[in-house]
Amino acid sequence: MLLLTALSCKKVVSKDGIEGTWELRHLAGGQVPGLDPNFKKGNGNKYKFEGQTYTRYEKGEITESGTFTLEKADVAINASKANARIRFSPSEDEYYINLSGNKLTIFIGIIAADGVETTYKRE
Repeated sequence: MLLLTALSCKKVVSKDGIEGTWELRHLAGGQVPGLDPNFKKGNGNKYKFEGQTYTRYEKGEITESGTFTLEKADVAINASKANARIRFSPSEDEYYINLSGNKLTIFIGIIAADGVETTYKRE
């Protein structure tokens, strides 16, 4: 009984906030010297979230799709803070994110340890 109570208290973030299409606008960490870290509108690098499914695009081509889950989190990462953790399936990738209005930041590791921080804008 105690185990069921603990499992039912898992804090889940509303998927309504992430619903929609997000296009890459900025990349921090992992850059090639001389390469602009800013991406213009129409670059084709996107995430599309619908219900419990996602589709990832690179240069307009689908590179991955499946389901995802969100959980609340409060984690300091780089010079920012994550407010949720996202888990993608079937890839089993798990990242921290900051979702705020029309801005989605995905923290792929820590920049100081060769991680990447990608920032998307809602279309």
